[in-house]
Amino acid sequence: MEKLKKTILIGGSSDIGQSLKKILINHEILEINSKDLDLNNLKKVKNYKINFIPENIIFLSAYNKPKKFIKYLDSEIHSALNINFFSLVFLLKLFIKKIIKNKKNCNIVLITSLYSQKGREGRFLYSVCKHALLGIVRNLAVEYGSIGIRVNAVSPGFVYTKMTKKNLSKKQISNIIKMSPNKCLVEKKEIAEVIKFLIDGKIKNINGQEIIVDAGISINGSFGS
Repeated sequence: MEKLKKTILIGGSSDIGQSLKKILINHEILEINSKDLDLNNLKKVKNYKINFIPENIIFLSAYNKPKKFIKYLDSEIHSALNINFFSLVFLLKLFIKKIIKNKKNCNIVLITSLYSQKGREGRFLYSVCKHALLGIVRNLAVEYGSIGIRVNAVSPGFVYTKMTKKNLSKKQISNIIKMSPNKCLVEKKEIAEVIKFLIDGKIKNINGQEIIVDAGISINGSFGS
């Protein structure tokens, strides 16, 4: 029997996370969701206890509430940074210490966004946090690549998920489809398949990279609606 790979999903209850779990059939999955750990509570995050030594870490959590910059409450700014960035930093410190101590290799994949490269009205907090995730990817890849830790990002464009339908009107979605070279939204299973490709161990020299899956909208001179 094939040995199960130990994989941590942070935010696995998302639509993409649900699709990913369906195809990771040879993985022992530890999910860290809001019911297990409040990522907005950094004290709890720092004190999180785990006996699980991961071979893969996948970060899917996202706090995304579109709003004009000056309209954000202080509490919303703190929540966005805690959930989308600071909690990951502290969890990675915990996980990487265990990986190094046990001399294990590990794939780390962070789900970013086209907003990791672009700006858009009403997306200040989300965009800033996604930019920060790319900083994690590039710096940790440089720092730990030599000991077998690979860190990459998958940046979806407009994916057909509950979040997309919540944050965009039907007219906006229709306009995005028209502007996309592929004339469609991205399917969540496609994002899951790219993540699986990065963690399956067949190719070990993709490190510190961002893979964009967006139906071509970012190369069409168009973004958003």
